[in-house]
Amino acid sequence: MTNETSPCLFHPCLFQKGSKDHMGKNNIQENIRKLAEYQGIDVLGFADASEFKDYLLKNSKRRNPKLSLSDAKTIIIVGVYIGGLVLPSWAKSNFGRTSRLFLSGFFNDVIKQIEPISTLLKNEGYTALICDDSKSGGSIIPFKQAAIRAGIGWQGKHSLLISRQYGTFLALGGIITNANLDHNDKEETNRCKNCKKCQEACPLKALENAYILNKDRCLSYVLQNDNMPEEAKTVSENRIIDCEICQQVCPWNAKHIKQPLNTRMTLSFQKKIAAWEDFFTLTKLVKLTENDYRKTLSHLNAGIPYSIFYRNILMAIEHVQN
Repeated sequence: MTNETSPCLFHPCLFQKGSKDHMGKNNIQENIRKLAEYQGIDVLGFADASEFKDYLLKNSKRRNPKLSLSDAKTIIIVGVYIGGLVLPSWAKSNFGRTSRLFLSGFFNDVIKQIEPISTLLKNEGYTALICDDSKSGGSIIPFKQAAIRAGIGWQGKHSLLISRQYGTFLALGGIITNANLDHNDKEETNRCKNCKKCQEACPLKALENAYILNKDRCLSYVLQNDNMPEEAKTVSENRIIDCEICQQVCPWNAKHIKQPLNTRMTLSFQKKIAAWEDFFTLTKLVKLTENDYRKTLSHLNAGIPYSIFYRNILMAIEHVQN
């Protein structure tokens, strides 16, 4: 799939209800692919909507798509590459560091890009449930396991999805539908082998058990919550939201860190770098009021309270002073 928008040969408005005869399965799937490309989606996969029997949270409805949609047949998984959402000033201690995911606006799930796909399915008479972790009930499927089932990648020892093409830098979104589409039947091989770089680099040892993230010891999660252990304060440095240390050392990300792919999102973000770098200077961040915070960052959909955001700024400033 290319990352360039084709001239207006395809547009979601062409697929309005009643505009044409009911499409066959192959036509629907092909039109979903075209629509995904039009929307700037970099990865698209289709998986069977059967139960995820090895999902660790046995009491969660995420383990079985049919608990959300009783006649579910297909999970549509999309990925948007966020590897190019980097601010050069992240390396400077007087600058508030965030993450690619935070700057992408996909802190929960990819939503807006897949809404037209949902509309297309509904116009064809199918049910389509968009996974939205920002709403009550959450994503309703385990994204990483669904992406693995769809052939997009494998789960790394840092617990994140790894794609051979995009590394860990994919923001994911998904739809559960009762449309019986063609599903991927071959999963990617786990290529982590004997590598332990992510486990060794984690400052709070949240990855002592490979493939299992201890959220209570993950710096990204700690920076989003009220309780801040003293040991976390000593390693957070200039990070005010998220961590990315395990991703920075992952060999599958090396080429993206050196030279991000020129996707549509990467090229769009490059125009914002100067403004973002000026905004995230600690001396300016510390002056943000709660109203300023909501006005300037609420569109990123992180849902992190201002009090926690401000606490992290003060910690970063203290780190610089010390």
